[in-house]
Amino acid sequence: MAAKKADKVMTLTEAATLVRDGDTVALQGMGTQMSPLALVRELIRAGKRDLTIVMIVGGIGLDWLIAAGCVRRVIAIIVHLDEFGMAHAFRRAVEAGEVVMEEYSEHQLLSRLLAGAYGLPFLVTRAGLGTDLLALHPETTRIIACPFTGQEVVACRALVPDVAILHAHRADRYGNVQFFPKPIWLDADVFPRAAKKVIVTVEEIVENEEIRRTPIHTGIPYFKVDAVVEVPYGAHPCSLYPFYAFDRALFQEYATASRTAEGTRAFLDRYVYGPTTHAEYLQRVGGAEMLLRIRKWE
Repeated sequence: MAAKKADKVMTLTEAATLVRDGDTVALQGMGTQMSPLALVRELIRAGKRDLTIVMIVGGIGLDWLIAAGCVRRVIAIIVHLDEFGMAHAFRRAVEAGEVVMEEYSEHQLLSRLLAGAYGLPFLVTRAGLGTDLLALHPETTRIIACPFTGQEVVACRALVPDVAILHAHRADRYGNVQFFPKPIWLDADVFPRAAKKVIVTVEEIVENEEIRRTPIHTGIPYFKVDAVVEVPYGAHPCSLYPFYAFDRALFQEYATASRTAEGTRAFLDRYVYGPTTHAEYLQRVGGAEMLLRIRKWE
C-alpha cells in the first residue's frame, strides 16, 4: 500500500518558522515580477537575522529585508527596482559594509544552483572568461582546463540553499504546485530543485483532482515541497501574470520613500510592521480599488 501523502498547508507564521537565522534563502523574483512578498513581510515581522539571500535579480522584497536588518549577504547578478531605479536600502547597506554583495553573471549563478540540484560538486560554464568577475570569488568560481579538449572553462561551485521561497498560481494540500502558463521562470525551476526545503505561497489551494486534470501546469511536485500557504495576491506589489499586474503606485511610493533611511523606516512601519494580517495589508495598500486596478493589465 502506498504511503499517505502529508498535508503541507501552513499559515504564513508557521511557514516562516522553517527559515532559521543564518540560513541561505533562495528568493524568487525578477524586478517587478512574481515574488513571494507576503512571506517576505512575515520574515521581517518575525525578526529573522543574518540571512544570505540568493536571487537571480534582486528587487523590492530584498530591499525590504535589507532595510529591516534581516540580511548579511546577497548572492545575485543585479539588484534594482526595475523602471523605478536604484534599490536604495541595498546600496546604503553595501556601501556601509553592513551587507556583502556576492556578484555573478547569470549563467555562473545558474551553474552553481544547477550543480546543487544535480548533486554535483560543480558545473562548468564559459561565462566570465576574459573578465574581472572571476577574481571576485575565487572560492566559488575558478578557471580550469577541460580534461577532454584542454580549453579553459569556469568551474562554478555548487550552491545548495537551505530554503527556497516562491509564489505560484495554485497548489493542492500535498504540495503539487502549478503555474499558468506552465513554468517559464528560471528561478521557479531551479530554486526548488537545488534547495533543501521549499516553501510555496499560492493564490489558491485546490483539490488534488483539479491538479490532475491539468498536469502540464505542474511545475513543482509534492515531494519537493515542505509547505504551501494560501495567500491571494501574495506577490503584491509584484505581478503574477496573467492574474494581476504590478502595483505601479506602491512601487513608486517605495522608490521615493527609500531614498532616505528615515523614509524607508516609515514605509516599513506603515506597510510591513503595521498590518497584522495579509487582509489588513491589502486594505492598507488600497483595498478593492487597488485590486481592480492591478487586474487590468496596462
